[in-house]
Amino acid sequence: MVEADSESRLGGRWTVFLSPVVWLLLMALAAGTWVWAGSFLRTVEKEGMVQRTQVAADFIRSYMTGIATRQRQDASKSLADRTVGAGRLEMFGAGLGYTSMIVLDHRGRALAIWPPRPELIGQDLTGSQPHVRLALQEDRMVVSNVFTSAVVPNQSLIAIAVPFSTPHGQRIFSGGFIVAESPLGNYLREAIAPPGGYAYLIDRFGDVVATTRNPGAQVISLSRFAPQLAAALRRGPEGDYHRAGQDWHYTSAQVWPDSWRLVVVAPHRRLYAEPDEEHRRFGIVLLVSGLCGLAAAATITYIAHRRWQGQQQLLRQDARLRAFHAELELFAASISHDLRTPLTAMSTSAEVLSEHYPGQMSTEEALVFVQKIRSSAARMGDLITALLAFSQLQRDQIDLQRVDLAALTDQVWEGLARHRDERDIRFERADLPPCRGDSELLRQALATLLDNAIESTRDRPTARIEVGYQAGPEGFVTYRIHDDGTGLDADQLKEVFTPFQRLRRTGTYQSVGMGLSLVQRIVTRHRGRIWVESSPEGGTTFFFTLPTA
Repeated sequence: MVEADSESRLGGRWTVFLSPVVWLLLMALAAGTWVWAGSFLRTVEKEGMVQRTQVAADFIRSYMTGIATRQRQDASKSLADRTVGAGRLEMFGAGLGYTSMIVLDHRGRALAIWPPRPELIGQDLTGSQPHVRLALQEDRMVVSNVFTSAVVPNQSLIAIAVPFSTPHGQRIFSGGFIVAESPLGNYLREAIAPPGGYAYLIDRFGDVVATTRNPGAQVISLSRFAPQLAAALRRGPEGDYHRAGQDWHYTSAQVWPDSWRLVVVAPHRRLYAEPDEEHRRFGIVLLVSGLCGLAAAATITYIAHRRWQGQQQLLRQDARLRAFHAELELFAASISHDLRTPLTAMSTSAEVLSEHYPGQMSTEEALVFVQKIRSSAARMGDLITALLAFSQLQRDQIDLQRVDLAALTDQVWEGLARHRDERDIRFERADLPPCRGDSELLRQALATLLDNAIESTRDRPTARIEVGYQAGPEGFVTYRIHDDGTGLDADQLKEVFTPFQRLRRTGTYQSVGMGLSLVQRIVTRHRGRIWVESSPEGGTTFFFTLPTA
């Protein structure tokens, strides 16, 4: 006993010693997680800025390509005459937003200029317009670097040169515009620049094409306009630099290969404001979680124990319910047996009455009463049989396998030949897809539904019964059985699947009102559903869903 107490105390001391160590390890893990979370959140924000910049660069490229494609198509139609006047050129460029335009022939000689510069007509301008020369040599669209316009004095422009074909030979159209005053400039200011930051478009020489800041009308290099950023870009396409007493992060993306580059910069305090706030909140949550850890563990242990107790209680209740269900089945079988005994006595007494006691009434009268007794007995027997069938269906296991419903429908229809009494019934069956189910139960359901359709069309000299299908919920097929016989009214539709509700006279379990209830139970046990649509004059259609094979 003393040895046991000693071991217990030793275990307690080890618990006291290990608990702080484990707790310190957990707190160290939490602190490491907090540090990692801060780095992760900042990385996510950086990656988001990179993605937004790349998307913006792709948009700018698509925008410029779209303009070039449009001006090539329009130029082939509007600027294809032998001579092109400045007025025609002005009208052509009115919808494109160009500040200056030039049309050149296949040798680079100016054919038309707007604003008009008559002294330049006929001169070879490829020397002063490198982008025009490149477009002429390589027969492709070329976007220029930023340059000081010879047509519009004291103004820096960029131009798009596109070759186009005419009956008079290849020509080049070059349109120049001020990016800052174009929709592209609005896009830079309103959609690309982050809060508190800037966006720059620079050409391959490092000159500023456009920016959200104001560089003035002259060509200016990024090295003069933002020297710290230019120095950082020489080190890499993405990174950090220091300017105006604060840290900045920048990222860049190519708009054109070996040409324009989009650069986006944002101050750290604005870029990381949201991640830092989330990081702070995360730290508070971790701290509170650490202080509440022991209480949480105790609470979880208590809840788990209570849950286990609840599960044990549910198991006990389930066992009691199973036993009660078994007792109910025995009770139903007993009632069935007890009901059959007096029914047999009723039938025997009726026969004795009809044979030995004709004196007090005529034979015809006695036979009428006897027939009623025997009919009632037969009726009760049918009820008991149907009730037992319903009970049997609820407790038996179903054997799910692939069922060829088309072949099964044909077999059931042939089996119902005696129910048709040589009537003129047009039976139409679609190419039904297979399903998964218990073939015997589905045979019983089809027999009931088809027999019901035969009975509903009994008053028609020529009847039509259709079996088809349609798309169902995911994993299921919806089958339908339609007849053009007497439909059901609204009251009958409400009670159509209720046990012991007779809709029509038939020769199966519907005679006691259990047939459609059995069909509903069969479909439900296959995890499907069944419903009916009908009108007194429009026929009846039963729909039911079954799992796909």
